[in-house]
Amino acid sequence: MMLALTFRAGDTPLAIDTRFVVEVLPRLSLQRAALAPEAVVGLLPFRQTLTPVVDLCWLVAGRSARNRLGTRIIVTRVEIGRRFVGLLAEDVSELVDSRETIMGLTNPEHPWLGEHLADQTEMPMMVHPSELLPDALRQLFEASPA
Repeated sequence: MMLALTFRAGDTPLAIDTRFVVEVLPRLSLQRAALAPEAVVGLLPFRQTLTPVVDLCWLVAGRSARNRLGTRIIVTRVEIGRRFVGLLAEDVSELVDSRETIMGLTNPEHPWLGEHLADQTEMPMMVHPSELLPDALRQLFEASPA
């Protein structure tokens, strides 16, 4: 059994295992990240680190996340140097118990998308935050001290 937080990126239902979730924050003003890839919408000062925030709507739907009440920053734990990554997503609201996941189609351009929650109505796809950082940002994290 897995507890998952569900949300959306555009029309796409997504979920993340709550074991990776550190905190869910409202949409905040972010410090602009110079020379960052387009999907990295800014840096969030979080627990003595500058945490990159990735707009999942930009990656999945080709547009920025809408500024709505349910749009949140999901701060997640990643393996790279014990860092955090913020996920900007829409309709962040529900925790679900899931007992079964199934593999769907895989997309090499989006290795951060995984299996589906088979026992949920919309069958959201799981997000794997450690696979989400663009290579250029991953290299910066690996080169800097944790």
